[in-house]
Amino acid sequence: HKHSPSAIRFGLTGKGNFTGVEGEDVVFGPGDMVLTPNDAWHNHGTVGGEQAVNLSVLDLPLVETLHAVHFDHKYTEMVDGKEVEKKVQTARYPGDYSQRIYGEGGLMPRFVDHKRGGGLSSPMYVYRWEKMEAVLDAHKDWDGDPHEGIVIDYVDPTTGGPVFHTINFYVQMLRPGERTLPQRETASLLLAPFRGNGHSIIDGKRYDWNQFDTIAIPGGSWVEHVNGSSSEPVIFFGATDAPTQKALLLYKRWGRNQAGDLLRLV
Repeated sequence: HKHSPSAIRFGLTGKGNFTGVEGEDVVFGPGDMVLTPNDAWHNHGTVGGEQAVNLSVLDLPLVETLHAVHFDHKYTEMVDGKEVEKKVQTARYPGDYSQRIYGEGGLMPRFVDHKRGGGLSSPMYVYRWEKMEAVLDAHKDWDGDPHEGIVIDYVDPTTGGPVFHTINFYVQMLRPGERTLPQRETASLLLAPFRGNGHSIIDGKRYDWNQFDTIAIPGGSWVEHVNGSSSEPVIFFGATDAPTQKALLLYKRWGRNQAGDLLRLV
């Protein structure tokens, strides 16, 4: 099937997650993020007989509000010159295509078509956890941002921008004992604790969370995050609709310093 809302799947448990997207068969596990972009044919399942759990995030509320939702379930391929309806896509790319072509930052092959799936999103359809984890580990001793800790964005390797035009994704790390300073922004956020536990203070109210919970932070809300562990980091998987707001010149972000003074951050 395919649809106009853009979506991702973020692996939580199980190593046999499967998503076939535009002819690339992706098997993925915990921490891997797989794109199913606007108007890209895809199908889901598992391989190997092991149960798997994913977090799926879509820009469906925005697309629905704009009355631009469409779904298509009739997938066809040309076979011997005839259009034939199929339930499973024929693989057209090797299973490691995304990592082989786009997996080295700053280096991009010229000899492939970078407009897969109509060119409506990042052509890198799977972002592997080991790559993200290596970047987090390399920066665990940096000062980071006092309002966010260490944040690494997922980007479209061909533009350096967000993976979708409407919504973007990131990983946020709080070091042991770290507490962020208060901030608020116009964008709405979704955070999923991938590792660790702690609490957040949203508009003055405390919310405790554990691994695989989901935290919704409405646009305009003041928020602080606290890692209560003295030995283990907290790692969030996050989603934001900031790209849409930035395109419409509506995005703003504020914070407070240690003295409580209001700061205009963006």
